[in-house]
Amino acid sequence: MKAMQTDMERRHANSSRAEEGGIAQVWRLAYPLSVSTASSTIMQVVNRIFLSRVSSDALAACVPAGILSFAFMTFFMGLAGYTNVFVAQHYGGKRYARMSVSLWQGAWLSLLSGAAIAAMLPLGLYIINASGHAPAVKILERQYFAILMLGGWLLPLNSALSSFFTGRGRTKITMAVNLAGNGANILLSWLLIFFLGMGIRGAAYALVAGNAIMAAAYLALILSARNRRKYRTAKLLSPRPDVLMQMLKYGTPNGIGFMLDVASFTVFIFLVGNAGAAALAANNIIFSINMMAFMPVLGIGMAAQTLVGQYIGGKRPDIAVRSVNSAVKLAVLYLGGVALCLLAAPSLFTGMFGAAGDAQFAAVERAALPLIRLLAVFIIFDGIGIIYSDAIRGAGDTRFQMAAATICAWTLFVPPSYYLINKLHAGMELVWLWMIFYVFVVAAVFYFRFRSGKWLGTDITA
Repeated sequence: MKAMQTDMERRHANSSRAEEGGIAQVWRLAYPLSVSTASSTIMQVVNRIFLSRVSSDALAACVPAGILSFAFMTFFMGLAGYTNVFVAQHYGGKRYARMSVSLWQGAWLSLLSGAAIAAMLPLGLYIINASGHAPAVKILERQYFAILMLGGWLLPLNSALSSFFTGRGRTKITMAVNLAGNGANILLSWLLIFFLGMGIRGAAYALVAGNAIMAAAYLALILSARNRRKYRTAKLLSPRPDVLMQMLKYGTPNGIGFMLDVASFTVFIFLVGNAGAAALAANNIIFSINMMAFMPVLGIGMAAQTLVGQYIGGKRPDIAVRSVNSAVKLAVLYLGGVALCLLAAPSLFTGMFGAAGDAQFAAVERAALPLIRLLAVFIIFDGIGIIYSDAIRGAGDTRFQMAAATICAWTLFVPPSYYLINKLHAGMELVWLWMIFYVFVVAAVFYFRFRSGKWLGTDITA
């Protein structure tokens, strides 16, 4: 009997080791994160659908202003969000007290970011005023942008606080918090936009309120009796200069890379605005569909980053590599299915953003439909690049990630887009063809970095 029990335990251990880094393990971590990112995307898309019912100007204004505000926050989100890697590596190495210390240093960094984000408000308003957008659109852009910036400190705070759960693989908790916050946002958007007649300002206030609800939920869970007892979360929240410097060392390149990458797409959005109102509205629809279809891949990338962090922290780099390969397979399988849906029923996706029989929307939809075929190709290469990029960041290779993403974005993406739109006055199909080439190069760069194995040589917890 004892021999039989020992044999069963051995088989169970062998089965667990065989599963480590496999698609099943990646999926268990990824699907709650995918649901979380998908819920955030659905929330934004629903807000845009609400605003499209207010006016075409409100729809045209919310995307550039929203992306611009997000671009200003990305450095701080990347910096505070890198808390996830520290938590994952400490958790993998069973250094639980140091995990809680890292959590609170990320929270301190995010709170300090609030003043910096608010200070950038005049610069953002200047960029909006200098854009080639229609005067009526600019007015709405300024309103939306200002509200989001004043509540912007909540995004890096949530990035840091959620790391306490994602870094330990407790991704269902982050899913529950995101669903609650985004659900509240949709309800508040409907009430403020339509019931109180606040229009685009109501959408912005609802977004800030949803983020505040999520932050409150994370804090309540982190400071629960169980977590205070097991991880000493209430005793280790004071600032620690040595840990802050370590987080700044690796989190700063992560934040800069994230910021410059998003900034490149922000510049692109504003460049498209110079191509005309129909082109801007069509491009906004395509980007909204892209977000709705693609955001779950960010969950897979976060799962890969977390597993890499845990296995690097546990001194098991071979399983870290296997986790990344599994994440890429999962992402390609998902995105392949999405691409087929986009190609099979493009009008099903574009039809969500306007009313049937509306002549103004019909012109926008005609401009958007050809771009969907290109989007189906774009998302495949973009997804592969995201997974490999997140993986090497999970091991601490943030300087290479920053340099590679920045060089690609500001040599292969922004200047050619400017030339195509402003100098050649090219159609959006040619512009999106170039974007496909750009994401292909990015995916190739991070793939070869991954294959080189150089990203495994960093120890961020030393």
